[in-house]
Amino acid sequence: MSNNNQTTNKKPLRLIVINLAAMAAVVVAAVFVTFRWIDKYTEHGIAITVPNVTGMQEEEAIQVLSQYRLVGIADVMEYRKGVPVGEVLSQRPGSNAKVKHGRKIYLSISSGNHPTKAVPDVADNSSLRQAESRLRAAGFLLTPHDTIEGELDWVYGVRYNGRELKGEEQIPEGATLTLIIGGGEKINADTLVAPTVEDGWF
Repeated sequence: MSNNNQTTNKKPLRLIVINLAAMAAVVVAAVFVTFRWIDKYTEHGIAITVPNVTGMQEEEAIQVLSQYRLVGIADVMEYRKGVPVGEVLSQRPGSNAKVKHGRKIYLSISSGNHPTKAVPDVADNSSLRQAESRLRAAGFLLTPHDTIEGELDWVYGVRYNGRELKGEEQIPEGATLTLIIGGGEKINADTLVAPTVEDGWF
């Protein structure tokens, strides 16, 4: 009788052990499959070499990158003397870098045009010395100035290529400018004499 009881008690215990082992196996299998899926989804350990697209035209460079499942993005327009407009000047990441598929490759593209800059507004508000200082600080060159009738060393205008500029016009960086200044006598406030009664009029 006691032997039968012992046999009966062992059966539930064995079933519990088997169930626990089966559950553990399922958990291990699920974890394994999950990690395999994550590796495949993220292409873990898979990298490609970024091709060199500098010197290509923008459209061609983007097409070449797409063939490697990379995304070319033109994010900077830059002037470089002698380089045709639309040509790729540089890329980030650079060629031979190891990246994953879908990585964005940022391209610097030649603008083809000389960069321009606003000319500081020095007309009718600056002396010759002040105007020269501001214009040179902005990167412009100066020719010998032109003189007209007016207060001595007062700036009345700025010329570029024979044309008088208006306001803060955009012209090529480093351009040569000519200041138009007055050549008359400078008025000294200290020498002014207050009018007397005899000099006054009513």
